[in-house]
Amino acid sequence: MFYFNNRCSLSLIEFLIVLCVIFIFLGVFAIYANVNLRAARETALKNELNNIRMSVELYRVINGRLPEDLVNLVNQEFTLRAPDGTILKKQFLKPFRVDKEGYLLDPFMNRYVYISQDGKITSGTKRYESW
Repeated sequence: MFYFNNRCSLSLIEFLIVLCVIFIFLGVFAIYANVNLRAARETALKNELNNIRMSVELYRVINGRLPEDLVNLVNQEFTLRAPDGTILKKQFLKPFRVDKEGYLLDPFMNRYVYISQDGKITSGTKRYESW
């Protein structure tokens, strides 16, 4: 027969203490990961807003007017003659994330807000509208 020795086995209390310590570490890690994820999304939002604004300005320079919406900016192409004589066809903006209707999404998965009268572009995410 096999008998358990009380000195070698874990009691229920010890097992629960070990589980509590593990869950505390997981909670701290989850908070740390969430903070880093938000910082990464904010950095991506700054970069994407800068790219979209430069693409809108390029569209305005080439076409003499602002695009009606960001879908036009993604779908339209322009031709460019390089100094060596080659002709390139490029998109004004390559889409990174789009919804079902073709509108660009920010890193928080909300649509970018574009005002075609003045060319202003902002994020649709709360607390980031003024970026």
